[in-house]
Amino acid sequence: MFSNLNIPQQANLMQEPLLLKQTIDYQIYRPKQAWQWMVQTRSVPDQSDWVRPEVRASWQRCLDDYQLPLGNYAVWDDYQIYSPHPWLNNTPHKIETLIKQLSHNFHVFLKEAGVMMLLTSADGRLLYSLGEQQLPGAFMLRTSQRDVVWLESVLGNNGIGTAAELKKPVAFQGMEHFLSVLHPYTTVGYPLCDETGQLQAVIGLVSSHHQENMNSLFAFLHLICVLVNTDFPLAKNPVAQQRVLEKIPFKKTQKTATEHSGAAMSDSLNALVQKAVKLQQYKIPILITGESGVGKDHFVTLLKNSGPRKDAPLIAINCASIPHDLIESELFGYESGSFTGAKSTGKPGKFMLADKGILFLDEIGDMSFDLQSTLLRVLETSEFTPVGGNRPIRVDVQVVAATNVQLLEAVDAGRFRRDLYYRLNGAQIHLQPLRQRHDKNAIIQYFLQRELNAMDNGQALEICPEVIRLFESHPWPGNIRQLINVIRATLYTASSEFISSHDLPLDFMAELKQQPPIAANVAAAQVDLPLVSLSDWELHGIKTVLKECAGNISLAAKKLGITRTTLYKKMERFGLNKSGLDSQA
Repeated sequence: MFSNLNIPQQANLMQEPLLLKQTIDYQIYRPKQAWQWMVQTRSVPDQSDWVRPEVRASWQRCLDDYQLPLGNYAVWDDYQIYSPHPWLNNTPHKIETLIKQLSHNFHVFLKEAGVMMLLTSADGRLLYSLGEQQLPGAFMLRTSQRDVVWLESVLGNNGIGTAAELKKPVAFQGMEHFLSVLHPYTTVGYPLCDETGQLQAVIGLVSSHHQENMNSLFAFLHLICVLVNTDFPLAKNPVAQQRVLEKIPFKKTQKTATEHSGAAMSDSLNALVQKAVKLQQYKIPILITGESGVGKDHFVTLLKNSGPRKDAPLIAINCASIPHDLIESELFGYESGSFTGAKSTGKPGKFMLADKGILFLDEIGDMSFDLQSTLLRVLETSEFTPVGGNRPIRVDVQVVAATNVQLLEAVDAGRFRRDLYYRLNGAQIHLQPLRQRHDKNAIIQYFLQRELNAMDNGQALEICPEVIRLFESHPWPGNIRQLINVIRATLYTASSEFISSHDLPLDFMAELKQQPPIAANVAAAQVDLPLVSLSDWELHGIKTVLKECAGNISLAAKKLGITRTTLYKKMERFGLNKSGLDSQA
């Protein structure tokens, strides 16, 4: 079908990147130590037994030629990964059309394996993706969108970008990647060239599950490339495709609830979850605090799915929504005939239902004062007596409480027992309001992508950059709950396929207008400042950034939006050293 494309056939190209741990040359292969060394020294390690030659060479290009941000400190929310330039050659789009025709079996196959397949043009722009679309991490949500550039000069060494650079199949795992945001993944790339050796496109795979038999990734890519390059009946026969796919030793990924519950919407949230998991292992009571709508119930779900009680029940009860005279029977249950209207068979309470699992007491600050003493005894003894009963029942329950009020103020006012407060507050997890979170942009992008993926009307929506800016600058008094509602209302009621500010809810825009004009306040504060030249402002900015970056020239140049060479020239002109001080001092 596309006989002018040249598919690499050498078996060693498929085997060489995959059998690292089985070769004598790399028995003490140490990419983690090598990457940490590079972060500290800003140089590629010389030790040949630390990383493969392909990795070392690509890291050198990332440092010297591309001057990419290095380390875990980089601000990925604003990292530019899109290309404004259209691809003019028609060949990649023909390949894209063919792959879409083959995508039915491939999509299911890749999804089961937890692998995302990418097709990029020769200039690295993403044209099409299929398979697993829910890889963890907010950054990966961005990199799976059309027109994202996967070249080495943008994303550092990766299977797709490096295959385009070297024009040969290549794979990277974990900390072999230069950029820290790619460390959780495996990337594999396979180039498609014409008869003259000119690169036409790259087909790649990305997975967060490191396949034990990595050769299966290359086997799959080789199959795809053969189908693209020929007019074999296999390319048109779904049944024949399925028989071939069954022979490729992909392992089905073990999907857990955590993968689908949004834990990876931000690294900060995941860190809090892991902290709570450690507390849960020792059965330490956890108190979650934060404003209404920050996602306390969502956090408890993540905790349950990640912790030692993930296979046990999670029972939630909202202490504010149940009448005070019924909450005792809700928590502890009742025996038959205990009161008028009681079921003849009795009813188990939440503590009984949560045995061996987690009991989530939401809005604990609204619990009646007289019931608080009963709850305290249960927490101390792990025993309770149902309403109307005369025999205590012992349970094994992890209690997690949450509140959006200041419990200490309620204690001082006599509305909440001090001993119960300290019993519940074995450890406290505070969830910040959305407006104060440094990972707000990642959270917004996560929920936008989640809702777009959930839409089943087949409509391709594009969101105006102005809408994203409004989302990022909004105060969000209703926090994440409000964010989800606004996104859903906007996407499902949009007047066209292009989402603009006119599609946003009126109350959302009204809240935005009620914010104090920040620019006006800044201008007013600067009225009395003396006039300075543009050169003075430039000198002040460079000094400030150099001090903030502690002499890290690569990071300082990235923050200033200039190259390292330009920064060095400006430092020389102003007579500055790496610390931002006068070099003559």
